[in-house]
Parts: sequence; structure tokens; C-alpha cells
Amino acid sequence: SFTVTVVDAEAPAISGMPVNISKTNDAGNCSAVASWVEPMASDNCDVTTFTSTHSPGDAFAVGTTTVTYTAIDAAGNSTSASFSVTVTDDEDPSISGMPADITQNSDAGDCGALVSWTAPTASDNCGVTSFTSDHDSGDSFAVGTTTVTYTAMDAAGNTLTSSFDVTVVDAEAPAIAGMPANITQNNDAGDCSALVSWTAPTSSDNCGVTSFTSSHDSGDSFAVGTTTVTYTAMDAEGNTTTSSFTVTVVDAEAPAISGM
Repeated sequence: SFTVTVVDAEAPAISGMPVNISKTNDAGNCSAVASWVEPMASDNCDVTTFTSTHSPGDAFAVGTTTVTYTAIDAAGNSTSASFSVTVTDDEDPSISGMPADITQNSDAGDCGALVSWTAPTASDNCGVTSFTSDHDSGDSFAVGTTTVTYTAMDAAGNTLTSSFDVTVVDAEAPAIAGMPANITQNNDAGDCSALVSWTAPTSSDNCGVTSFTSSHDSGDSFAVGTTTVTYTAMDAEGNTTTSSFTVTVVDAEAPAISGM
């Protein structure tokens, strides 16, 4: 006698492997469900197992996942074949709780105001990697309108911005200091008037005085009687302050008689 041993050295064959799959994430998820037509396995001596690392309809995380099918026959011969599933995160972050536009008067003595608000929040299907603002609650804002912008970004670089305006109004009128007291003065000899002088007052404002005028100047001639002198200070916002004093010129000169 002698023996004839036939060895199965032929590995199984896998046919119908899917091509690589690319998908965007499912809305609100950091993944996507992917489906495909499963391949088939065959062998000269029959396939005993045919397995896969993933099944059609599975959820795949953002990124690239390799799906591998493996066929084994009774002799232990095996064949593997693979394809990839790539899921891309194309969903922008969201920002909630954005403040409405804010209008606020300037702080006393300042050409600006400290402005506070409740900061918004950001969320994303795959997580927010950065959430920044060009201004923070409690910052000082100059008189005028400033746009505050929040920016949220996720790991995929998807970005969302949202903004509101902060308007600071200069409601503070200028101040006038050093106003003269009322002046009473006799007429100049031979005139029905008098040259009257005083130390001019000064003006100041939280945002600066744009004009400071007077109805009369020190050294002007004032007629006999009472004249009101008014100073007016105005700032860039049109806020105005006026302050006054009186100049009274008394005719203390007796008449003259000539040709007697």
C-alpha cells in the first residue's frame, strides 16, 4: 500500500467588494450610518467562515475606518479584503444665548462705560475646540458703537460667528468752572457805559469740549443798565451747558451845566 494525500492549498476568493465610501456626518451626530452591498466568498472546498469587522448600517465615527472581510476554508486557508469608510464633519457649531444690542450711557466723568452681559454658549456635534470673543463682559467701551463678535470652531475647522452691538451714549453735559459773580460798576467818565473786565471761566467735559462761547468778552463796553453775560459749552454729542452772570453799569455822573 501507499497513500495519496491531497492538500487544499487554495485560499477562498472574495468578490463584489465595495469601493471606498465617503460621507458627511449625519445631522447632529459626530458619525454617519453607512450601508453597502456585502461581498461574497467562495472556495474550491467550501468556505467555513466569512466574517467582517463591520456590518452595513453601522454608525461610523468622523474620520476614516477600515472595513475588513475575512474568508476561511476548512484547511485554514484565509483571504482578507478591505475598503474604507470616511466620514467628514461638515456641520458648523451653534451659538446660543447671544445678547441683544446694548445701549448704555457713559459712566460719570468718563468718555466710555463698563458694559456687562451674560456670555453666550457654543455647542457642536463633535465638540467645540475654541470659543472666543473680541470683547469680554465687563470691558470698557468708548462712546459710539462697537460690534462684539463671538467665534466658535470645531476640530474640523468649521466656524460660526455671531455678533451684537454695544452703543455707549455720551449723556454728560460739559461743566463750566470759575464763573464770575455779578458785577456792578460805575460808568466811565463822560460815557453812558463802562469797560468791564473779569477772569474768564473754563469748561471741561468727559469727552472733550468742542465749543466754548460767550455773549460778551472781558473788556467789552457795557451800556448803563444791567446786561446778562452768558457762557455756553458744547461737546461732540451736542450736550450743552450754559451759565450766566450780570454786569450792571450805574450812571454815577451828574449832568454838567455850561454857558452860565
